[in-house]
Amino acid sequence: MAIEHLEHLVKPVEPTVLGSRSHFELTPLDLLIAHSVETIHVIPGELKISLFNDALAQTLRVYPLAAGRLERPITSESGPWKIRLTNSGVPVTFLESDAEEVMPNARVVQNKGVASFVKALDMKKVLATQSDEPLARFTITRFPRASSTIIGFSQYHPIGDGYTVANTLRLLSQLYQGLPSLDPSPCYDTPPLKPINPLTSIKYPLETMPTFMNDKPFPYGGTPHLMGRNKGNVSQIVLHLGASLIAELQKAVNSRAKSNGQTAVLSKQDVLLALLARVFSISDPENPIIYLISIFNYRGTSIIPPTAACNSIISSISDPLQHDSFNGGFESIESIALRSRQALQRIRDADYFDAYRVKSTELMAYAAAKLLGQDFTPWDGQMTVNSTWKLDWTSPHFGYPGQTQFYHTILPEPRFIKIFQPNPTCLSDGTWKTYAGDAEITLSVLKDKRIAFEEAILGELKEFGIEEKPEIIHSVLS
Repeated sequence: MAIEHLEHLVKPVEPTVLGSRSHFELTPLDLLIAHSVETIHVIPGELKISLFNDALAQTLRVYPLAAGRLERPITSESGPWKIRLTNSGVPVTFLESDAEEVMPNARVVQNKGVASFVKALDMKKVLATQSDEPLARFTITRFPRASSTIIGFSQYHPIGDGYTVANTLRLLSQLYQGLPSLDPSPCYDTPPLKPINPLTSIKYPLETMPTFMNDKPFPYGGTPHLMGRNKGNVSQIVLHLGASLIAELQKAVNSRAKSNGQTAVLSKQDVLLALLARVFSISDPENPIIYLISIFNYRGTSIIPPTAACNSIISSISDPLQHDSFNGGFESIESIALRSRQALQRIRDADYFDAYRVKSTELMAYAAAKLLGQDFTPWDGQMTVNSTWKLDWTSPHFGYPGQTQFYHTILPEPRFIKIFQPNPTCLSDGTWKTYAGDAEITLSVLKDKRIAFEEAILGELKEFGIEEKPEIIHSVLS
């Protein structure tokens, strides 16, 4: 049981990096208006309140949008969405719990656990006209019996995706320890839209852009079109793949691809996504995967600064997979992996990306004007992957490197996948074990497909001569 201890409103040290500006204009691509980002970090020790608040004030000097308030236009003709740079501050709630256990296990995705320890934003208040609702808040819960502390964070998605949240927390952790930043400062300059190159529509047909193929916004406050249609019939699967297994699989798949005449070098993530897509198809042959959709961080693409602030994510989509399910044949892992690689290469093409950005801006502006949120639930035949495997989410460790655990959430719908680095774990002798290079993959399947999915993944690894087995954990979702 957590008992509220006290609440502070922490304001940024002024002047902030945005100086005397009164507003910051959001771009339409920032406007994931119905979403927020929630995370928690667990440290095996106590957090010093005064040091935390001082470090947060310094962090907000660099990330002042979190201390501002949303100003949304009343109509689509009344201007863009903005953040009022009021420097009003971020609430920090300090709680104390008498529980002897902090989290039930070390698996990264913990929807219920995160919801229990994060005081989430009130989205209705955030979206109110001339809102005074905070755009970020912290919930700090101390566990004296467990000698641990939870640092919970909730932030409005339009002012920061996973990359921004991770860097915000990394800076906060560094400043808390009296150390310099690990990352360059965010860039708040928004590059203008570039005119579409007429040749782009020849090279890449614009009607096949993922923004058209996966566009299904829903009225804010309503129910997304597909979300919840399998409620009570979904199992969650967590796969822990060791670094050596992943390396062996990558080598085997690239070897087979080369023998088939492929010249592209397939990354570890290409190979993992291809493995999952093929396994989904084998375990559910009536609904094989046709498109791979990846949430893509486009920082550094075309004229976008590599340290761009706010949201810098879009979807990349593969060419359609070719199956012969009537004869039990599904596209090979090496071929699917190549489609994953080609989709990323295409979206990194400056001309394609610039055209995509123009078209996406039109659709996102339209959706925001009508207060429409984005539904990321995969359609039948789609597999959606939101991977932050490369991000070291445990690096905001507040003085406990190799001992801090990170927890996050997932959309609990079939064929929606998240990939993270596994959390470090405390062994029985009190030492900590880390898992550099390993991957923890969380996904959902229909209950009656779970056993077939698990058997298929083991079968595919065996087909490549890989003897090492992944750890497979499953639980039923309500």
